[in-house]
Amino acid sequence: MANVGQTPPTIIAPPVTNTPLPLPDLPTLYESSDLAKYWDGPVSDMVNVDWTSCEIPEDLNTEVGRERHRIYCFLLMKLIRRFWNGNKRGPLGEYPRRKKQELVAGRYRGDMFDPPVPDPLRVNWDRYLGHNIACLAVDGKGEIIDFEFNHNDFFRSSAEHAESRMVRRLFGLTDIRDSWRTGREIPEKSRAFALKDVTLYTSLESCAQCSGVMSLGRVKQVIYLQNDPGAYQVGNIMYNLAGRQADDQTALAAIPVPASLIGLPHYGALNRGYAHFMTDITDAKLKSDQTRAFYIPPSFMPNPRIDYDPSITSFLCTDVALEIFEDGAKYLDPSQVAHPTCQYRSTPGTLTNAQVLAEAMEFFKYADVEGFRGSPHRL
Repeated sequence: MANVGQTPPTIIAPPVTNTPLPLPDLPTLYESSDLAKYWDGPVSDMVNVDWTSCEIPEDLNTEVGRERHRIYCFLLMKLIRRFWNGNKRGPLGEYPRRKKQELVAGRYRGDMFDPPVPDPLRVNWDRYLGHNIACLAVDGKGEIIDFEFNHNDFFRSSAEHAESRMVRRLFGLTDIRDSWRTGREIPEKSRAFALKDVTLYTSLESCAQCSGVMSLGRVKQVIYLQNDPGAYQVGNIMYNLAGRQADDQTALAAIPVPASLIGLPHYGALNRGYAHFMTDITDAKLKSDQTRAFYIPPSFMPNPRIDYDPSITSFLCTDVALEIFEDGAKYLDPSQVAHPTCQYRSTPGTLTNAQVLAEAMEFFKYADVEGFRGSPHRL
């Protein structure tokens, strides 16, 4: 036992050097691997996607292709607007940042379905607890396959992200004869069987789980409408590290495409909106300013606690976010198509941009009635 009052020995830390760590001695990791290429470099090298590379799909290099992508992004925004539900903490209480969505004092509406004649058999989903995060899948020809929402809270599972649900659904569709055009015959296989020609459009940058699932499914690319600081650009890292298939050199991970690269103006608006929300609500918490809180529970609830959550899922419940999605939905209009007769590629069967718009508008018309905040497919 050391003597009381005795000075403890000095521990000298080893000197910091710039000597790189050696590669792990693993049979699957060799010097020519993609991981080895980034091993000694800064993290920024792994998250930086080289958009000047010839490996980037041709649809990102032409205005015709970018316009095609914008049409699907506007459809995704219109679907989110249609099934909007900001009741992250339930329909009762007060959401100071959601005054536009208030049904009556102390109650907030959910599913914004407003038919000319009320349907007594259709539920107004104001009690739904979930997130306004969705995903749309489109095949290489430009035909829509399906759409999905994030249902984490609904299923009480963090695995129910929109992209993960979508990939599972795509694989499910390979085994059935089904389409949103009910009864349409699909020769031999469904349009979803080759995910390497499928583009996913998602409202939020994909997390590690969804990036991994898309990589396993060999999804071609994912175009996202907003950055997620909590995703740590893992989609970029996976794309850079996953490598290429030996036979055709296609990427083994989905190409992560921010919507800024296709000229979507709402990409910047959503990112700026969240940055302001996060700063403002953090300040509100410091000052105990309830007028800027995210949620104030009703007084009859046990142990009510005011919510100053700065998360991106909270922002995506607010009036500011809703207004951005409402504006994006308005762009799904024939007057917005500058290249109606053009195709983004010469492959037979590829839709022109006018046909893409018609496909998007027809799908929305169907999903508006049959969707119920999720896929219209009969599974």
